Amino acid sequence: MSSLRVEPVVTESFGIEPALREDTLGVRLTGTGDMAAVAPLGTFLKDLHAEAARLRVGAIEFDVRNLYFLNSSCLKAFISFICGLAGQGLRCKVQFVTDARLGWQRRSLTALERMSPDVVSITET
Repeated sequence: MSSLRVEPVVTESFGIEPALREDTLGVRLTGTGDMAAVAPLGTFLKDLHAEAARLRVGAIEFDVRNLYFLNSSCLKAFISFICGLAGQGLRCKVQFVTDARLGWQRRSLTALERMSPDVVSITET
């Protein structure tokens, strides 16, 4: 498989670190997904979509255990990303790894799981 062509995102309060493991794109999010994170997250997810198509990955795993807030605009960016995958006919699973101690993570991401139960899953650690 080719090397990853999507860059990490580092801002003062928000970070995204991508990694390629076999046929899975791993994405670790850290910090605070507030209004300052909306634009960088949206741009990253567009780039990630292109990478998923280029590499034909089987799964994308978002590790949000170190994400301490996610506003509705950031959540909408994930919705657009997931709908975009389906719209392009990409058949990859999307998994969110959450921290069980941060109950808001599962509650917020459950909407994504309900929207696309065949694609999205949530795992608590």
